[in-house]
Amino acid sequence: MNRKQIRERVETALQDVENRHWSDREINQFIDDALVEFTRIARYPQVEGIATNAGGSTSLGEASKTATLSVDGKTATLSNFDGSGAVHGYSDDDVIVVSGATPSEYNGPFNILAASTTTVTYQVDFGNAVTDASVSLFRLGPVYTKPSTVAEIISVSLDGRELAVYTESELNAAASSRGGRHFLLESTMGFHPNPFSFVSSTVSNVPKWRDQIGPIEAVVFNNRTSDTFRIYPLPKETRDIYIDKDASNLVFKSIKVRGVPIETGLSTDTSTPVVNSYWHEALVFGALERAWLKDSKVQNVEKSQMYRAKFMEQAVQAQRMEGLSSSGISEGRNQGGFRINRSL
Repeated sequence: MNRKQIRERVETALQDVENRHWSDREINQFIDDALVEFTRIARYPQVEGIATNAGGSTSLGEASKTATLSVDGKTATLSNFDGSGAVHGYSDDDVIVVSGATPSEYNGPFNILAASTTTVTYQVDFGNAVTDASVSLFRLGPVYTKPSTVAEIISVSLDGRELAVYTESELNAAASSRGGRHFLLESTMGFHPNPFSFVSSTVSNVPKWRDQIGPIEAVVFNNRTSDTFRIYPLPKETRDIYIDKDASNLVFKSIKVRGVPIETGLSTDTSTPVVNSYWHEALVFGALERAWLKDSKVQNVEKSQMYRAKFMEQAVQAQRMEGLSSSGISEGRNQGGFRINRSL
């Protein structure tokens, strides 16, 4: 059904086809509100898009720049960008991938600690003399923005692989789990920490997960509706970054995001809801729920609650049915294989 057909169903149920109590504009808004809520609850339908990095690119990295490397102790500084001291556009906590430096230990991904207008500073674990200070670099995120069409992230994939989803609290807990511990002491009161056997590490061996490098295996964000996420760990090798690391024209990989769409409603009477017609009845129920709550002489809370129950029944059913898996199919190859034979 299109918007006009849904509205006519609602008006018929309200016995108000002449718009004596509810205008077409009001009912259109009720239908839009029901559609938005249905999509949010059922998490259906789903859309896909490509995430963008801090520079606005949909690729895993940005175009490279040149710079001059200098090292003071274990603090590395990049300056003289593109040979003219140009503004680099990087920010604190961005990740840059450096190449071309000698010794080679200065090459790789690094988190920016401080960025001025024309210089970048980051930490290194060594302080060897630099013999080749001319380097190339590009920004690698690590924070990416989800597609503008996605309201809630369901999955993220890279190079055809679905990435794990972590929260910052999970990684912080895992990273700090070795910081210290008590041994347990058994007594008549049960088990409790032994005050004489506390083990505490005086050396910080807690890994800084934001600095970890390796093949990209996960994304990190704290809320389903988060606008951004972080890749983890930072890519270690060129094959983790480029589609074909041996090509003469290197192309960065893209990060694909699948999720619940940002639903804004129907724009015209001929517009059809994004949800399948199988669920259009739910939009009728949702609009009726809202119509009977209108603050007027015809307000009927009892009828509104009845249609609310019908709407929720449809939305929850869609949530269960539309999240398809092979185990949910009961015919053909996916038919259950458990069988009992009884002999008499």
